[in-house]
Amino acid sequence: MFLGLTQLGRYWLKVAVIALAYFLSAKFAFAIAQLGSRAAASVLYPPIGISLAGVLLFGRNTWVGVPLGAILFARSLANVTWLTAFGAAFGNTIEIVSASLLLQQIGFQPSLRRIRDVLALVGLGAVATSLNAVISTVNGVLAGLVSPDQIVSHSLVIWLGDWVSILVLTPALLVWLGSAEPMPNSLAALKKAWKARPAFRRRIREITLWLGLLLICSAISAGSNSPTTLLGHSLTVSPELAGIARPLLQYLPFPFMVWAALRLGLRGTVFSAVLLSLIVIWGVAHHPRSSLGENDVQQALFQLQTFLGVMTITALVLVAAIAERSAVEAELLRRIQRDQLLAEITLRVRRSLDVTEVLNTTVAEVRQFLSADRCHIALFDSQGYSEIVAESVSSKWRSTIGERSPFPIFNDIAEIFRHKSIWVTPDVAQLKQNNKFFNSYYETHQIKASLSLPILQDGKLFGALNVHQCSGARQWQAFEIELLDRLVTQIELALQQGRLYQQIQNFANNLEYQVQERTLQLQHQMGELESINAVKDTLLHAVAHDLRTPMMGMKMVLQRLKDKPDVHVSVSKNTVDLMVESTDRQLSLIQSLLEDAATEPEPLILDYQAVNFVDLVQTTLSALEPQLAENQVVLTQAVLPDLPALSADPVHIKRVLEYLIINALNHNRPGIKLTIDISVIETSHHSMLQYPMLRCAIADNGVGMAQEQCDRVFKKPYLRGSYNRHRTGLGLGLFLCSQIVTAHRGNIGIISEPHAGTEVWFTLPLCLPQLRHRSSRC
Repeated sequence: MFLGLTQLGRYWLKVAVIALAYFLSAKFAFAIAQLGSRAAASVLYPPIGISLAGVLLFGRNTWVGVPLGAILFARSLANVTWLTAFGAAFGNTIEIVSASLLLQQIGFQPSLRRIRDVLALVGLGAVATSLNAVISTVNGVLAGLVSPDQIVSHSLVIWLGDWVSILVLTPALLVWLGSAEPMPNSLAALKKAWKARPAFRRRIREITLWLGLLLICSAISAGSNSPTTLLGHSLTVSPELAGIARPLLQYLPFPFMVWAALRLGLRGTVFSAVLLSLIVIWGVAHHPRSSLGENDVQQALFQLQTFLGVMTITALVLVAAIAERSAVEAELLRRIQRDQLLAEITLRVRRSLDVTEVLNTTVAEVRQFLSADRCHIALFDSQGYSEIVAESVSSKWRSTIGERSPFPIFNDIAEIFRHKSIWVTPDVAQLKQNNKFFNSYYETHQIKASLSLPILQDGKLFGALNVHQCSGARQWQAFEIELLDRLVTQIELALQQGRLYQQIQNFANNLEYQVQERTLQLQHQMGELESINAVKDTLLHAVAHDLRTPMMGMKMVLQRLKDKPDVHVSVSKNTVDLMVESTDRQLSLIQSLLEDAATEPEPLILDYQAVNFVDLVQTTLSALEPQLAENQVVLTQAVLPDLPALSADPVHIKRVLEYLIINALNHNRPGIKLTIDISVIETSHHSMLQYPMLRCAIADNGVGMAQEQCDRVFKKPYLRGSYNRHRTGLGLGLFLCSQIVTAHRGNIGIISEPHAGTEVWFTLPLCLPQLRHRSSRC
């Protein structure tokens, strides 16, 4: 309203509206009262009720329109001077200003939904109009318009006319112009509501019936002021019957005003009062003057104003009482719904351990209960950032779930809640906020009103419950704030319960993990124990095997000697050498086993000699010729000519050759191909000098072995049964070979793949520095 005007222009426009309404309504009243332009008191004076409503609606500073309208009207009457006009304007202005001030002092609400507001309007209106009645009467006496014998009647007429005007017109204008109740604002909207809402159709039918009966009864009541007419038709009745029928007919519309108060609310009630006033006033104005007598019009209007005052007061008090009862019922219903909501959330918190589910359900029910556009819960992390963890939002507005603040805002929020426990913002546009985040947040999410409450944990700020209204500003009610305040306690309990549950769950998971880990350790230890027992059995079998083999050879030799009949048995030197060699091999195996078990191995004594390695190889092959022939070995030798002599212990080197060749025979089937490759290679020493090394490689095309087994054969005695249950023994021979080669400052290794044969190689230096040292420690 009043768009495009400045504030001063809007003010003077309001003043002009009040002045013009005053002037026109006063002219209308004098025309109805048949006073014309004669300066006299009128029992019908609507400008007072209209002016008071205008001042209450437009603001108390618009009272200037009252004296302007009063002066214009007074000057339009005959025999009214400027002084008299100013006196009348002064009385009317005092009346309106005092009434508005008194009503404001007691907290008057223009909605008139409380009995105290209705009684205030009735009582204070009567007080204020009495001021004008006194001032106007004095002004009339001073102007010579009122004779001394008319002072009382003049004052009474002015007081009643002004007071009834306030009772009838002021509530109607306040309710119809000041109320924001939704109504169809066009014919199309009315048709749409008629088709879509059966309750609306029933309501319209009821209003139509009520309005028709009210018009009929009001017309009958208007005609009751003349005992000889009814609805414009002349009747012949006795004076006694006319005296009885007149009061009955006058109050005939009263039940329909009660109907309006009960069924149609405040708007219907004030509308019925105005409609009844217009009809009965029209009825009085259109009676033939001759039939009423000279002063009957004023008397009829006086009776009419009294009648309208009584009926209007009764109807307004009744509708206010009904409105108060409805408000109390609505408040009780809200409290029941609030308590039910709190009970449901409390029960859900006690039953559910899923914090996310509790929070999501809570914000959804809160938004529905408050009819808000958005409700969400934001929690702070350890760095002060906020994150929306639960939200319920109307489909018209964008969701904010999962959003994080662009920078830490914990301190800003904590500072706000430090000064006020509940942050209520009815209108964001009027909020003076220097924080860039809040300004951007309100603008981005189109927030017009907000309500925020802190969520505490252990006495510290943990998050916030926020309710937003995006469609427009909103005055948050006390019961809404109380609901959220009580609800936040349940949310805090839910979060605390969730944290405790999470801690218990983490503890249970850790305990379960520890139990599983301990169980795996026990299982592993049990497996190791079983493996140790298996190794023990295999070890005993392997030791028995490795010791049994040379013992069986010796026993066979001794058994043949025992079987000879002679008392004295001669033994050839070759046989003794074989027995000594077998014993030495057995002792070497046992010594190697003992050295592996000992913390500090005993030194291996070497007797270095100039050795022809080729001859040594041939000697070894000659000694093993029976085994080679028995295993059908296909032997190939690759020997360099003019190989220099080797400085080594021939006994130990021969033992290495024997172990390697016999190992190849024992671990392969008969008919293998055995290759002995002897060459000279160059290798570097720590001084980066090149030294010639003899390399001997013994290769077969047998079953081979896995890489894991290759990595262990030289490190220490290993159980062959661990890799092949068909093989027995400790593998002490290869371990002994490693000790001998290492003692000679050489290297030994193995190259093998399953089913691809095996090559065992070792190197020995041809020229060793400081050969004077006759022993080495391996």
